[in-house]
Amino acid sequence: MKPSFFFVSLCFIVTALTLGGTLSAALPLGEALSADGQCRAILSLAPNNPTLADTVTLTLEVTCPDGEVVEFPPFGERLGDMHIVDLKTTDRQLVLTAIPQRTGTMPIWTMTIRCGQQIIEIPAVELTITSDMDCENASLDDIGLTIQPIPEPVWHAYAALAALVVLGLFLLWLWYRRKRTDVAEEITPLSAQELALRRLAELLESRKHESDVKGFFVELSDIVRWYVERLTGIRAPELTTEEFLHKIAEPTRWYRSGDEQPARYTGSLDTLVPFLEVADSVKFAKHVPVNEEIMLAFHRAENFIRTSQEFTGGQSG
Repeated sequence: MKPSFFFVSLCFIVTALTLGGTLSAALPLGEALSADGQCRAILSLAPNNPTLADTVTLTLEVTCPDGEVVEFPPFGERLGDMHIVDLKTTDRQLVLTAIPQRTGTMPIWTMTIRCGQQIIEIPAVELTITSDMDCENASLDDIGLTIQPIPEPVWHAYAALAALVVLGLFLLWLWYRRKRTDVAEEITPLSAQELALRRLAELLESRKHESDVKGFFVELSDIVRWYVERLTGIRAPELTTEEFLHKIAEPTRWYRSGDEQPARYTGSLDTLVPFLEVADSVKFAKHVPVNEEIMLAFHRAENFIRTSQEFTGGQSG
């Protein structure tokens, strides 16, 4: 059964109206050509008469020879008094979606497009945003709202609530203070020897000797020197190796700050001297030790720290 003439005509009319509405949805705002006339840019607007409640779409289309690269102008988060919510680009088209923030006239400044070696400039235009409301005929007379009296505040209820809040904060403070006291009592300060051994263990676990041998020996030497400084008061990190060995080996006594008893190294330097020599050769002479030499230096440093009984005058944590 063939469709009737009336049905075909109705479909044609609906299609024509739809296409007509789509085609008329975009209003050309500006157009420009390049200096050589081969490139064209067209700026269009949809909808034609935007209101404050509309989402405005600006489309920038460029026509130019194949192979030419088109560079569109940059945009931030705003375009005049409109907030940009979406920006899409293709090789020849830029589609910008924005929401107006106020009614009235909004300027859209000159847009510069680069097409290969050619420049296209679309002159500045003005966009008018209107409101859907009829301000002259608007009235609040028939809204039908009933104004209810505001109840007077019950002050004693508020006072009780405030007292509960203050009491809760006070109890929370007491609990927090007791918690901190309990934690502080549980923590036992570590001695200089324990701290140094912990740093050595962390250095070895980092496997730094496999990727940065020089950095490994720098840190290993720093741990030993820091330990000597904490134990004797000698400013070990500031001394050269020769000065450092001379300081801890000389028979005179040095006093640590705040200590009544002097601290002096009275033991053998057989473990420390080889370690410092290898560390200096790696740090300054670009010596690359093998793994056995690295581990030997590490164990010498560890053994030196573990034999801290050779220092007199006690330990300082």
